[in-house]
Amino acid sequence: MKLFFKLLIPVLLISNISYSQWSWQNPMPQGNILFGSYFLNSNTGYACGDGGTMIKTTNSGFNWSILSTKTKESIRSVYFVNSNTGYACGLNKLILKTTDAGIVWQPLMSNATANLFSIKFLNASTGFISGDNGEIFKTTNSGANWNLKISNSSRTLTAVAVYDSLVLVAGLNGAFTRSTNYGETFSIINTGNTNYFFDVYFKNASTVFIAGAYGTILRSTNAGVTWASTTTGTGRWFYSLSFADDNTGFVTSDYGNNYKTTNGGSSWTAYATATSEFQYSIKAFDVNNIISFGNKGTIEKSANSGVNWIEISTGFRNIMYSLDFINENTGWACGGQGSAALTTDGGSNWNRIQAGASDAYLNQIDFVNANTGFIVGEEGVILKSTNGGNNWAQINSNVTAGLYALQFLDENTGWICGDSGILIKTTDGGNNFSQIATSNYNYISDITFINQNTGWYSCGDKKIYKTTNAGANWFVPQSNTFINGIGAVQFVNENTGISFTFGNLILTTTNGGNDWAERTIPANNYLNNVYAFDVNNFWAVGDYGFIYKSINGGVSWVQETNNNFNDRLFGVNFFDNTKGWICGSNGCIINYSNPVSNVISESNLNSASDFILHQNYPNPFNPGTKINYEIPRDARRETQDVKLNVYNSLGKKIATLVNQKQIAGRYEVEFNGSNLSSGIYFYKLQTGDISITKSMVLIK
Repeated sequence: MKLFFKLLIPVLLISNISYSQWSWQNPMPQGNILFGSYFLNSNTGYACGDGGTMIKTTNSGFNWSILSTKTKESIRSVYFVNSNTGYACGLNKLILKTTDAGIVWQPLMSNATANLFSIKFLNASTGFISGDNGEIFKTTNSGANWNLKISNSSRTLTAVAVYDSLVLVAGLNGAFTRSTNYGETFSIINTGNTNYFFDVYFKNASTVFIAGAYGTILRSTNAGVTWASTTTGTGRWFYSLSFADDNTGFVTSDYGNNYKTTNGGSSWTAYATATSEFQYSIKAFDVNNIISFGNKGTIEKSANSGVNWIEISTGFRNIMYSLDFINENTGWACGGQGSAALTTDGGSNWNRIQAGASDAYLNQIDFVNANTGFIVGEEGVILKSTNGGNNWAQINSNVTAGLYALQFLDENTGWICGDSGILIKTTDGGNNFSQIATSNYNYISDITFINQNTGWYSCGDKKIYKTTNAGANWFVPQSNTFINGIGAVQFVNENTGISFTFGNLILTTTNGGNDWAERTIPANNYLNNVYAFDVNNFWAVGDYGFIYKSINGGVSWVQETNNNFNDRLFGVNFFDNTKGWICGSNGCIINYSNPVSNVISESNLNSASDFILHQNYPNPFNPGTKINYEIPRDARRETQDVKLNVYNSLGKKIATLVNQKQIAGRYEVEFNGSNLSSGIYFYKLQTGDISITKSMVLIK
């Protein structure tokens, strides 16, 4: 969303308002594992995965939009009974339902005890879910209630298939149970195979297939009563089946291999896909056109019956540890396999560059201007670029230990730290390095300087050291005793700094590190990095895509939940308080947008006569609309506290358009919902005891 705010008068006074959003920049359309998919027809389909991911296509998979599910649980299966009504299930007892083609997903209640893996429906009312502990659930009222059925198995049941009165359920360790009466009762069937089963698939009323581990593809020609092995000629794991006709079928496999049969499943032939990633779900539209989904958000299509594949998803998937921006457009990132990346358009496009050796891990990057930057990594790697990151040359420092962090104040002066207490300094742009003596033989995690003389480093001996003479001498100013090694450290001035201990303890100081306040983040998540933009705005990131923000210098923290990121997050960098980036595992690069808008007012304005909230125009809108409101003069005070918020149909606030003191007058806000789904939204104006709410409709 983009937000523009203006008062309809000449400019005299400027202040800020904001809202925030997170979006994927690499890979695209997103980078979480995709486990399940369902297509209503050859054009419209859905795919689901980790981090609450749900994506939708309306052009046969060539383009995808990210849907909001309001959960970060892993979604393992999705199924639609018609163009509007769909269901999904996932880990931690998750069941979701939509009645508007995926715009809004509502959680459903059940008495499930653990994870759910597969969901199928016989018709609009009757559906089945399988999960852990041998649990099978049935609904006959469109998901309003789910009744536990006796499966006669205690194993994890990973797949369910439905054909008229037949309900077949397969799972781990060869688990297979069968119902012939619409899932009312089940009987265990011995397939003669004890491998893990991941999919069960009806080709027709009598012919059924099971896909599983160690080259397992079983076939039954009597609706699952007896089973025989087919010829796969491999020990690969198979995950998902789809047939185009009686003879031609496909199955996904590991390491970028999909298999094909042209003889009804008697034998299978391997075809390499466009990536080396595991593929977990597949759909054959016809004999020629197939789409496949898998690890790290990969989406692949074939138009020649699986012989050749193209990747629809885009981007690189090397782990990224660090990024640095010098303005809102130009930035760099670095990470595993010697990877660096460059953007000149704020991250809309990233160009991957092989900066180091293919087996090198590059830990941190720092640019001092548009041309000159440095990277440090494992085994003493130091790289330098003088042409904006397009080319990199290795610098010899005579250090072989792993290097973890660096800071350069200009093109010449910089410090680098790493394993075994390594701390080196250059004053000539890396041509020469001098080793700085420390009393530390643990790893040095991070280093930060606010000027030529004053700096700090954090390390594995559970201390934070400080220098006031350019690193010639170091001392421990704090009295705190920490229980774990210290991770990143950053100061925004000589007093205000932030750090963390490995685990979930955030440290903040307001007196140059003499004392550190200790605060545990609200959830028991593992921290990987912290970042301070200024004395108030702090960030913390960690495993499973968690992001926390503080706007009061680390006193309190709020989790950023409006996202579906599930990767381990490592690097954080903000150009200013309105634009930021985070990077992590699987090539993850995400962008934060909190546009600053101008409030313009004039003290001698002819004030409005009443408190009025106008209907937005246009309405319905796509994607932009304008909201006008009027604030009357209050004889008791010159300004009033004004809030204007936008809410979704569930009542959750999705944007703060205004939150500030305003003088009397007429105001206009331009609201852009380009990153929102179609639906009804509400905007609420509030000041003092008065509030007015109106609705608006976004139609895409």
